Amino acid sequence: MSAEHVTRTRIAVDRGHAEAGLDFDRAAGKGKARAAAARRLAVIYRVTARHPYRTLHYNPAGSEAPEPTPDELRLDVSGDPERVARYLSAVPRYLARVEALTTKAARAYGRWARSAAGENALEYVDAGGARAYARRFRADAFSAVADCFGISSLPRYVDPAAPMWDQAARIAWDVVKAEGPVSLYAMHDEDEAEELLAAADRTPDPAPEAFERELAELRAAESRRSARLFAALDGEELPADETPVEEAAAEDVVEDQDQEDEELPAVELTPVQRRWLHTAAAHPEGFLPSAVNLRTARVLGAAGLIAWTRPEGRTVPVAEAVWKLDPGEVRITRAGRRRAAAEERERVVIVACGGRKAVYADGIRKGQPVIGERAGALYVGSYHRAMRRAADALTHGGRTGRVLILSAKYGLVELSQHLLNYDLKAGDPGTVDGETLRRQAHELGISGAAVTVLGGRAYVELAAEVWDEFAALFAGARGIGDQLARCAAIYDQDRAAPEDVVEDQDQEDEELLDSSAAPVRAAELVPVARPHGRSRRLSRPLSAVRLSSAVTCADAAVPLSLRAARQAAGPAGARTADGPRNRAAADGRRHAGHRPPGR
Repeated sequence: MSAEHVTRTRIAVDRGHAEAGLDFDRAAGKGKARAAAARRLAVIYRVTARHPYRTLHYNPAGSEAPEPTPDELRLDVSGDPERVARYLSAVPRYLARVEALTTKAARAYGRWARSAAGENALEYVDAGGARAYARRFRADAFSAVADCFGISSLPRYVDPAAPMWDQAARIAWDVVKAEGPVSLYAMHDEDEAEELLAAADRTPDPAPEAFERELAELRAAESRRSARLFAALDGEELPADETPVEEAAAEDVVEDQDQEDEELPAVELTPVQRRWLHTAAAHPEGFLPSAVNLRTARVLGAAGLIAWTRPEGRTVPVAEAVWKLDPGEVRITRAGRRRAAAEERERVVIVACGGRKAVYADGIRKGQPVIGERAGALYVGSYHRAMRRAADALTHGGRTGRVLILSAKYGLVELSQHLLNYDLKAGDPGTVDGETLRRQAHELGISGAAVTVLGGRAYVELAAEVWDEFAALFAGARGIGDQLARCAAIYDQDRAAPEDVVEDQDQEDEELLDSSAAPVRAAELVPVARPHGRSRRLSRPLSAVRLSSAVTCADAAVPLSLRAARQAAGPAGARTADGPRNRAAADGRRHAGHRPPGR
């Protein structure tokens, strides 16, 4: 029998179950169609045929790793040994018959192409286009013959006015109908099937035997334990021929486990590895998020800090993981919790969002809100900018911590995340809920960090949905001015709090800053030592952020020289040594510039 259409592998028989494989050549694009036809034939012979997944050579820990795809040029067959042998014998014959009927349909198309009607239809088609139409007709005819051959089904509807290359289904139906009835189950050769079954590999697989042996031992031990338990409850003595199995006490097991954990190597962890370890320790069930890199998971697993639990309940080393770990499979161990308690937590500063958003500075959208701006540049209000400068000072420009924004609509977002413009204050209908915030904190790896919140009471209450303990720098503040003074004390001790500041629209929170309503403790402001009384230069100063609109006088800081001049002038306005003369001159200019109506 010709084997040019398919290549069969040797049958493997173990415990009454047979497995084999079929490989199909590409054959100018017809390999997938042949594999699909052979898979439909497997239903007739009542065997299982499926496409295996390809082994792709890429980094499975990357964030853009593609999903594995099935190999459509190979079939893995399994089932009863005799049926698998008959099926392997029938597949080459079945494909040969389908190819023969497809050739008859292609010849009919060739006769039409050489006729006067075909020449008129292909008059404006070059040689390459004519060959493309012929290949398309043959591929469609093969699929139609495979659908109709040996199966009682109605032909697909074909428009009579369609071109000849679109009528492959109709011609294939006529060819199959002229072939006559065919029994697909009788297409195999019994002698060949017996030869394939006689040459099968019957070497037993040791893995199932070991699994069944261990399962039998576990069941026997469970039955003995149950018999001893019921005998003790009934006051009976153990049988003389059965030796009691001494089991270690729970305390001894815990001590042994602790000793084993203490013997684990003290691996030096990177800041990223410590971040995910603290995140797993903060999770109620100890699970790691899906954003963990596979390389990081393997390092933590090799140190005995996390364990991989498969869905079937088995616990295996994380180093054996090939694909990216799914959420809910890797959890922290007791040694990992002790290590997390001893490791320093990452510092995270949460900054409240602002009401003023960036707008376009020029163009046809001048003055309109920017669409899809980064969160770090979206909020341009002076109140938010002051908190951002304080956050940068607390984290030393991002070198010793992370800065995130708590948006009333989108929740916890990173500075590089693009957001759509919105108009929503914390506490209004549509504010992000606590469940969303907890999920975001777990995925971002900040649920176990040392958190500091910069914002009003409404944002402190949102943070309390995620963290039980955190520092609220504005707790106990008497108003917006007190908050700005605390921010200035962090990023610039030599600078006083600005007196005239235009606040954001959503920062009307003076009544929200009551110290009695703060749910967490206030943090102590520790002065940062700076040489020669100078402020530390930030790596990412907020003033360097390019905004979409020009900064107004309300956003700009009042220079110290101008402020000293204002204070020296007093409440009556700016004066000089010859104040009356200058004031009179100013009044003259003002009256000269004023012209009453009608003149």
